[in-house]
Amino acid sequence: MKKNKNIFNNSGGTYYRTQKKSKGILITVLFVLVIGSVLGLTIFKLIGEDKFTSKTPIVVEPEAEEEPLPEVIEVNPKDLVKNANHIHEASDYAYSTRDVRNWITGVEAYEGEKIAFLTFDDGPSPQNTGKILDILKEKDAAATFFTIGTSIENSTTSGDVLNRILEEGSAIALHSYTHVYEKLYPGNTADKEFIKDEMDLLQEKIREVTGKEDFKSHVVRYPGGHMSWKGIEEADAYLNEDGIEYIDWNAMNGDSEPTARRPKDPEALAAFVMESLVYTNVKDVIVVLMHDAENKTMTTESLPMIIDTLRNEGYSFGILK
Repeated sequence: MKKNKNIFNNSGGTYYRTQKKSKGILITVLFVLVIGSVLGLTIFKLIGEDKFTSKTPIVVEPEAEEEPLPEVIEVNPKDLVKNANHIHEASDYAYSTRDVRNWITGVEAYEGEKIAFLTFDDGPSPQNTGKILDILKEKDAAATFFTIGTSIENSTTSGDVLNRILEEGSAIALHSYTHVYEKLYPGNTADKEFIKDEMDLLQEKIREVTGKEDFKSHVVRYPGGHMSWKGIEEADAYLNEDGIEYIDWNAMNGDSEPTARRPKDPEALAAFVMESLVYTNVKDVIVVLMHDAENKTMTTESLPMIIDTLRNEGYSFGILK
């Protein structure tokens, strides 16, 4: 009789070995995990927690905001520069009075192109200032007009004339309110308080007749010239506090010279400008003294020749600010 085959002989052994093998794998995996965890923790502690992104705070940079473009304000070229004595259109040929003074006196070297500053004292006048403006416009030139308060008072059209000076690209400057030497320079010594009061009154008068509240001239010419008076430096400093600079001249047409040597006709006045340059060491920058008062009609007649002569000599024309 055949022995019954133990049906568990093979399958039982296989099951046991399979279970044993599975346990071995599991133990190995657990062992690796434990060792890996211990090793990772050790490295983590040795190197430092701050080296790991998991412990480093995440900083989110804010998106850069686009800066708004600056507002572009359109400027009318014919509008007055605020707190100035000229319009925007004239800015390219408006020069600092202090710079020009330093150039013509040799305090600072001038290295630019030849430039002339045509200046007219004692106006505005109904007789001559308008005619001078006609010539400047025709010749494409500009000038600086040193005004007197009483001259403004004496004409009902002075506001129109002063506005025309500005609108056509020239400049308005200060030459005192009364032009009375005895009051400005008692005992030939400058009275800084009186001088400052005169200039303030003149500024206000110009604003009144032109209707330009933002007008302010930073340019003054002392009646008789800066060089003529004692104690004038104190007046300089007093005016400087208000941003006002003085200017004299280093050329002239001779229309205010003593009668004995004053040119006798327009041609002689025009020639006198170039002749007067022998007295200055600085010839590339010239400030030409002339007058537009009522009795200076010959100056008006000589002006076209003066402009043509200077232009032929290589000069352009600027204004003082």
